[in-house]
Amino acid sequence: MPQFLLPVLAFATTWGILVLTPGTETALVIRLGISVGRTTATGAVLGIATGLTLWGFGTAFGLSALISTSRPLFLGLEWACAGYLLYLAVRLFINVLKAHPQQAEAHGGYTPQAFWSGFQRGALTTALNPLVGVFDLTAFPQFIPPGVSVLSYSFLLLIVQVILTLLWYFTLVIMAVSLSRFLARPAIIRILDTLTGLVFVFFAVRLLLNP
Repeated sequence: MPQFLLPVLAFATTWGILVLTPGTETALVIRLGISVGRTTATGAVLGIATGLTLWGFGTAFGLSALISTSRPLFLGLEWACAGYLLYLAVRLFINVLKAHPQQAEAHGGYTPQAFWSGFQRGALTTALNPLVGVFDLTAFPQFIPPGVSVLSYSFLLLIVQVILTLLWYFTLVIMAVSLSRFLARPAIIRILDTLTGLVFVFFAVRLLLNP
């Protein structure tokens, strides 16, 4: 195996462990896959990948470094992400309080509105999360070997990052949609929405309390 590919494998292992760790994106994809539908959950996965790509490009071209060194910018992003997560949580809690929890689409056909709804949620959840940028900013340099183009190798690491992310979250979509035929009932949707909302609140509070 070419020596310059060894850091890629090490990076893939590191990111693979991280992406498998449950977080806001995991909760979002599972919730949409079970209680909304495959189309919206698929949109969320592609939105997450888009947000990740934006952070990767930002790291490659120095934007992440600017954000991480500017306290006002970093705090602004943290507050924006926390606010968006709280907004999603409130929407879920309102859904819980309804007499009939809302199911936005059937699990079959594609509709542009449903796809865009999921894409927007996934993209904003990841793009507004400065911790993703901090990871890329700190991890990329550690896995770039000497004697290679830093920019080109950064894009290689980003490609690996996006591929692993898509593989895992699409697997979650398949599992969630498969379970939806058993779990997409009003009482279970209420429980799922409550748990997902609490996850969003937890991560929002953690961002707000981050020193």
